[in-house]
Amino acid sequence: MKEGYIEKSMEATAAEMEAINRYTRRNYRPEEVYTFSLVLCDNDVDRDFECFPKESLEKLSEMFLGKTCILDHERKSSNQTARIYQTRLERAAGQRTQAGEELARLTAKAYLPRTQGNEETIELIDSGILKEVSVSCSVKRRACSICGKEECAHTAGKTYGGKLAYALLLEPADAYECSFVAVPAQRGAGVVKRFLAPGEKVEKLLSSPPDGEVLLTKAQVREIGRRFSQLAEKAQWGQMYRRELEEGVLKYSAIAQPQMPRKVMEAAVKGLGLGELSMMERAYRQMAQSMLPLKPQLAPDGEEERETCNGAFLI
Repeated sequence: MKEGYIEKSMEATAAEMEAINRYTRRNYRPEEVYTFSLVLCDNDVDRDFECFPKESLEKLSEMFLGKTCILDHERKSSNQTARIYQTRLERAAGQRTQAGEELARLTAKAYLPRTQGNEETIELIDSGILKEVSVSCSVKRRACSICGKEECAHTAGKTYGGKLAYALLLEPADAYECSFVAVPAQRGAGVVKRFLAPGEKVEKLLSSPPDGEVLLTKAQVREIGRRFSQLAEKAQWGQMYRRELEEGVLKYSAIAQPQMPRKVMEAAVKGLGLGELSMMERAYRQMAQSMLPLKPQLAPDGEEERETCNGAFLI
């Protein structure tokens, strides 16, 4: 069975109260807290065709100690419901993953104080309404299960030589929180993951964004902001260049094809791409230049006539 879920509520032992009170401002008694156990994630392939190997689960086991439990990954203080005080990697004897390995689960225990405000949350947990969970964390590398490379031609979810291709989530960098969710990525549990390492460039994210939530470092956010500013500036110059091309097409087409209504040409240029618009502007400009210089309707024909007709204005 591959799930991340709440297992059961329980009475905290003296050893567990000692672990809980490491995170409290005062020492609580067993009757003052509500505790429950849960499965955070496992080493089976999830709905995104990714999985944590056992080595990654072992590191995450240490990282999730003391992390908060919230609702729907909304990271605000008012959304906190519980806190993890104990984690353990458990092996499910006799159960196998899709890859044929022994199933391993990262389990945890969490607590929340028995207050009037928490009565509804406790009731929802006991009734099985709040059951599915999803953990949020980051990893440094993703490797192909077929060839072990980070970049390759294998497609996750497809089978090669009888082996399923999926991404191995390696070298966990940090664990953020655990959330109660409706539909997690892992079947019943799921994992919301961040794929970019702190020093990794953002091209990978921008070219092929992963499904689900993505967490970025401050440096990566600044890099995306810098690129956005550059693109915005280029877009402004591009809009100015397009307006110049449109005005050129309208001006030169009026010379080359004076019988063509301006509204028709205005509608035509709006539907053109930048390359097409540039070609049209060049073509009409060449046509107009071949027709110049234009002769006014009342212009005299010869040099003598021009001098004669302007003679009355000479001083």
